[in-house]
Amino acid sequence: MKHKFYIVTDIETHEKSDQIEWEILNCYGLWGVKGRNEADREVKLWEKVEEYLGTKLASLTYESNKPHALTAFK
Repeated sequence: MKHKFYIVTDIETHEKSDQIEWEILNCYGLWGVKGRNEADREVKLWEKVEEYLGTKLASLTYESNKPHALTAFK
């Protein structure tokens, strides 16, 4: 199983509340997931974020981990 990191950039849920909005803000950033292939890791990422929020997701936007523009060097 390969361990890969993703940067979560946007989350939408079916349920709306101030508490969920606060939790969504805490979800943005780096998440690590293990899986056999890319599809397996994507499903596990979705499940991890749903578990953290305690509600079902409407959408999840993420990108592969990459060096930060301000801290990376050539």
